[in-house]
Amino acid sequence: MTRFLTRRLLGGALTLLLFLTGLFFVVNMLIPGDWTSQFIMDGESRQALRESLGIDRPLAEQFWSWMSSVVSLDLGTSFRGEPVWTAVRDAMATTLFVFAAATVIAFPIGFWLGRTSAWNQRRWFTIPNTALAVVLFTAFPPAVAFLLERGVTNVLSAQAFRTLTQLDVDRWAEAVRRPFGSDEVADEIGAALSVPEVLWRMLVISAVLLVVVLLVRWAAWIIFDRRLPPGVMAALIALGAVIGWGLTDFSAQAFDVASTLLLLIAGLVALTYGEVLLVTDAAMLDTRGEDFILTARAKGLTEREVRDRHSARVALLPVLTRLVVGIPYFFTGLVILEFIFEVQGGLGNLLFEAINNQDTPLIVGAMAVVGVITLLLRLALEIAIAVLDPRIRLVGEKV
Repeated sequence: MTRFLTRRLLGGALTLLLFLTGLFFVVNMLIPGDWTSQFIMDGESRQALRESLGIDRPLAEQFWSWMSSVVSLDLGTSFRGEPVWTAVRDAMATTLFVFAAATVIAFPIGFWLGRTSAWNQRRWFTIPNTALAVVLFTAFPPAVAFLLERGVTNVLSAQAFRTLTQLDVDRWAEAVRRPFGSDEVADEIGAALSVPEVLWRMLVISAVLLVVVLLVRWAAWIIFDRRLPPGVMAALIALGAVIGWGLTDFSAQAFDVASTLLLLIAGLVALTYGEVLLVTDAAMLDTRGEDFILTARAKGLTEREVRDRHSARVALLPVLTRLVVGIPYFFTGLVILEFIFEVQGGLGNLLFEAINNQDTPLIVGAMAVVGVITLLLRLALEIAIAVLDPRIRLVGEKV
């Protein structure tokens, strides 16, 4: 396993280097003009501004200067004067929160219904589920957002829609202590938390609860020889997160920002659920005639045990693969949903604004962070494949 991880890390580092190199030159060559093109000024002033920003130098020299900063974990400064990492970090809070919440909801439901459909021969159950999954899987993101908006507006009111998508200003006007009620820090700062800060703290609480639930699942498997179903795990994480947010000093802000993202989460769930169900159903149908399934039946296991402990375990692999490979699709859907619901602060809006302003350091820095996250997820996926698939074993350096 150590050699396997080393080889994958080295391969990932080389891939990341090639990706960053290509990204830098493509972005700088494809965007017409530069950041100064949006201002009306004389030639001397424009040249002075370009020199102060360093964009008058040859592209190769700019690349080496930027790459040197990246190696030292510095993504540089955007043309508007804000550090790129700060802008990306704040934007990632919204995007990660929505993606994590949608995954926690869509994955257990889609996986449970997918495996049930694959082992269920009742047409009254399988046909409606499959039809709904196909509709959602092929849905156009703007259409999903429009239906959600019109649904809330028609069922409730236009004011209700605005309330769901806008923050309560009064809740954010009060100063709150940070982090997690530290009086000493509160005395030094004495300022209200921003939306990204609240979201990052909510994500930290949720991540801690995820670790606790995984430990409980492992203990239940060791002691009682039982595994917690994904739906139960998701419910425990969601309930624990809500309780954890409510015990903090920023609970009002936490629930307010969570409520403004509900429609965005619902839209991403609709775009994700159908794919999870269809991939799970197809993967489990493919395993029905496999040798390890026949062997499990020959051992006297019940159909439910064969389904959940053997076929469903293998079906996890293509589902996880699709989730990782589909990150660009989810990201594109999030950009559209954020724009329609007027959600500010997401990574999609940040990139959209940077492209409009021709802020190349911000564009390249944001895409670099997305590339690193994607490579890390692919590495985690390969490890999961080696662990979950009983047909795969790591022997020396071979998979």
